[in-house]
Amino acid sequence: MKNQRGFITVDFIFAVVLIFGMTVLLFAVSLTLTVASITQYVTFAAARNYMAGHLDVSHQTTNAQTKYSSLVGNSVFQPLFQNGWFTVDGQATMGDITQTIQAYAPSNGDPNLFWGVGTNFTAKILDFHIPFFGSTNPDSNSGGNDFQIFMGSYLGRDVTSSECMSFVAQRWSAITALGNGYSTAQGTYAIQADDGC
Repeated sequence: MKNQRGFITVDFIFAVVLIFGMTVLLFAVSLTLTVASITQYVTFAAARNYMAGHLDVSHQTTNAQTKYSSLVGNSVFQPLFQNGWFTVDGQATMGDITQTIQAYAPSNGDPNLFWGVGTNFTAKILDFHIPFFGSTNPDSNSGGNDFQIFMGSYLGRDVTSSECMSFVAQRWSAITALGNGYSTAQGTYAIQADDGC
């Protein structure tokens, strides 16, 4: 081959496609990590509201869902979750997450550390095809739903007022059952919740 004209053009086009592919890949991964961090914060903020003691468990759950909805629907965060690239659940998963995800259940007498708030985070932006590189998900036709993970924050749950008062009443019943003069205080004993529940 004496005529090599045009080879530099082919090399240039090939290099541009590779650079474009790497740029798209780095953009998608960087944006996904950013939105995943925001989603983690949303679950953390909701878990703080779920953890705080209140009148009863339903109030704790309502407070957590209200916070979750307000952050997901916030004017700054909402475009991230409604642009088709990323999605989260409309309703957060709250409470004992081991009831939702059986693999989280403790074993060998370990304590259950998975009390909090979580959501399914889907990064559809990661499902794409780049020439010469190929597809990020060649075996799927699910529209990006394979790039999903459950994200949660587990802060536990404080005792509610109703649970505390019930505990104090049960404790007093046990004390009066001991005898030895404790029962003489019946009628003069006033239950006081001091966050010692």
